[in-house]
Amino acid sequence: MILEHSAKPAEDLEDVRKIRFFFRGDTDVVPCLVSWEALDRLEGGKAADRAERLNRFEKHRSAIEVAARRKFDASEREVVVEASDVLQAAREG
Repeated sequence: MILEHSAKPAEDLEDVRKIRFFFRGDTDVVPCLVSWEALDRLEGGKAADRAERLNRFEKHRSAIEVAARRKFDASEREVVVEASDVLQAAREG
């Protein structure tokens, strides 16, 4: 399945400390998660609030999406992007 960027806005999920974002698949929307820890490690410190977390997500969205696509392609049904995934994708450009 080919995953395309979705215009659906990201959601901050405080109860699980992750940001949910979406791809458009061939026939449906594919939800993915990125941990707050991943965003914090990319920026070198904790985000102060929801707005800052969402801004960090948008700033690093390209690398996060690369990491999510890799995990999806590796047949992981529920895609949860962790800090190591994003840092690797960011290093590779």
